[in-house]
Amino acid sequence: MTIRRLYIVDDEVVVRASLVSLVQAHGDFECHEYANSDSFLAVLDSLEPGCVILDLQLGQSSGQSILHALAGNRDFRMIVVTGYGDLGTAIEGFRAGIVDFFQKPYEMRQLLDAIDRAFHQIEHGAERADLVADAKARIASLDPLEAQILAGLMRGQTSQELARALRLDARTFQIHRARALETVAVPTLLAAIRLAALAGWP
Repeated sequence: MTIRRLYIVDDEVVVRASLVSLVQAHGDFECHEYANSDSFLAVLDSLEPGCVILDLQLGQSSGQSILHALAGNRDFRMIVVTGYGDLGTAIEGFRAGIVDFFQKPYEMRQLLDAIDRAFHQIEHGAERADLVADAKARIASLDPLEAQILAGLMRGQTSQELARALRLDARTFQIHRARALETVAVPTLLAAIRLAALAGWP
């Protein structure tokens, strides 16, 4: 059986201990804890492949350095769990290849699902085919205007910038943005960004 290694990078010892306790109650994981990005990066070259659960706000350091260090690295998959992330941060994370992005507090079941996806990617070199096919089908169901709106948001444009570019007043833009979320059957813009990243789009 393949050892599933979790590398937890968070500056709060209570958070790390709680996360270790929760994940080990749901599976056989080998957990390693790090209080900051420097301590993780100092040993990175000696680490076996695994899933990194990363808080971006680490006291005096930043988790961004880990995002950049592991971008494109096939041996590691990253999941961001943070209390201070915004949509721009989430988009940057997905561009760096993270598996998922969660804002505290989060649902443990969703995190466990993301961990399973991370190890599937490590072990098979790709995302689960059924999840990708579902995401692509839902993204393909957007009408052209809805697709433009979601693509613009994925590029980091603000709602105001997009509304101007599409020559829509603020209220009409918000209606079409809400319809885009309804079309792809997600409750939030973060969930739509997660779905689009899973589909490899745009």
